[in-house]
Amino acid sequence: MTRRALLMASGANRGAYYAGFMRPLQEAGVRFDILAGVSAGGIAAAWFAAGDPDALERSWREADRWRVALHPWLERGRWRTVDHLIRTITLQIMDLDAVLAAREEVRLVLSRITGPGFPLPRLERTVVSSRAIGSPEALGLHLRATAFVPWINGFRSAIRIGEDRYLDGGVTGRVPLATIAPGEVDEIWVAVCSPNGRRELEAELAVARGRPERIITITPSEPLSMRRWTMEWDRVRRAIAIGRRDMERTLAEFA
Repeated sequence: MTRRALLMASGANRGAYYAGFMRPLQEAGVRFDILAGVSAGGIAAAWFAAGDPDALERSWREADRWRVALHPWLERGRWRTVDHLIRTITLQIMDLDAVLAAREEVRLVLSRITGPGFPLPRLERTVVSSRAIGSPEALGLHLRATAFVPWINGFRSAIRIGEDRYLDGGVTGRVPLATIAPGEVDEIWVAVCSPNGRRELEAELAVARGRPERIITITPSEPLSMRRWTMEWDRVRRAIAIGRRDMERTLAEFA
């Protein structure tokens, strides 16, 4: 049996593109042994393990009434920080118990604070497996941490888990290719949703040419009509539709 990993890069709200993947994969019966992601990709990986595409899309629809505040001090009216929206929408709708009980292992990339620095502290890339997370509450903290963008949620803020403090995994690398050891799986499907992610993926693939796995890349086939912090459902829905079409093409070619 072919062992597969699905990796999803960071990309802020452009990560809505990944929401289009789940239904075609379920309809085709394609399963992954490992789901790994950074920031928005980490949130998407957990959603895929939860296995409920309707709930995933509902979380995006519920976000439509909000806009992203660029600092906690600017939270008023319709404006909220990314972390606030993850706490009050994502973690309230996602079945966290289902993620922990899933057949698939979820790997989240976080940036652990190791010391002071400027403008950001010194950081170390850290990968945490769902197999090592013991409770829904702990999973919620890790999901907040992988997407805790410092310049949105406050430069001096971080997510504390145990004795350590964490920031957005994308600060130390957008693409989670290194979360999979060479030969650990037979196929790696790696998706990016942003121009910066695409450039970083190209650089990582150049280094990874000697890897033994078949690597399948998935990138938007047309420009996503949304910026990094776009919340409007009409634009998000179009990004989801593009993701669905791109996954359907990928399945037709490779599955």
